[in-house]
Amino acid sequence: MKLVFERKVLDLMAGSVDVHIHSAPDVAPRILNVTELARHAQENGMKAIVLKNHFVETAAQAQITTYETGFQAFGGICLNLTVGGLNRYAVENALALGAKLVWLPTFHAKFFIDWFKQKMKELAHFAAENKDLVEKEGIYILDKGGLKEELYPIFDRIAEKNAVLATGHVGIEEAKVAVREAVKRGVKKIVLTHPEAKFLNYSEKDMKEMLDLGVSYLEFVYCSTTRQVQNAMTPEALCKAIRPFGPKYCIMSTDSGQWVNPIPVQQMGMFIRDMLTFGYSEKDIRMMVSDNPSQLLGL
Repeated sequence: MKLVFERKVLDLMAGSVDVHIHSAPDVAPRILNVTELARHAQENGMKAIVLKNHFVETAAQAQITTYETGFQAFGGICLNLTVGGLNRYAVENALALGAKLVWLPTFHAKFFIDWFKQKMKELAHFAAENKDLVEKEGIYILDKGGLKEELYPIFDRIAEKNAVLATGHVGIEEAKVAVREAVKRGVKKIVLTHPEAKFLNYSEKDMKEMLDLGVSYLEFVYCSTTRQVQNAMTPEALCKAIRPFGPKYCIMSTDSGQWVNPIPVQQMGMFIRDMLTFGYSEKDIRMMVSDNPSQLLGL
């Protein structure tokens, strides 16, 4: 499926990398399967995609997808309860399969579950698909003010493979400690996962502090404008949120694939179009959709 966008958007799509896409098969409904995602990206000139699943590792799926389509797909692992939580062995296995990203807990982060319990009435379809979340206590990664010991060997494995640590859905204070300690263990590539998302609620000051602590890139996702929740972020607000940091420290991705949202390759095109509309140069956009994510993945 080729997109119908203005020439500037299509030119910027060429060589772009989306480091955050959800695909079928999954326990939640997804709009496209992994092969369809890869072919759409390929047809629109993209360079690569990263598959994310909250419950299982995706590196094996990515390998098959790359083999079947000839297009670069990569995977990762989220440290949720379904992989044993802060489980070094699950991480080692995923990295051996070629995983590029390791996310701290997402759906099973204590911070996220506590927020979800408060917001269930506003999250109609999401709540219906994830009723079991209210039964879980969630994973808290701090222990007596420090980081849980289980994370240190995980950081060591990430550093050895020059893979990427992403902060997932843990709370701000948890993320700050994790980033500081990961840097001490030699992790070179760290992504702050969608800090503009309302449930995380990072301030500009928080984001700058995270960069100072060692975060490589702030990841801004177009899904923040399309989430089926009350008071979703406007495209203008999303684009404005990037401005204080400059393209050198930011990545544009989609966090797409949900059945209620536009397909991922279309969301990337929409994000690029909006960034052009709100005054970003083609050079700056290319840095955020191609150069920075390519560096992150070692492409």
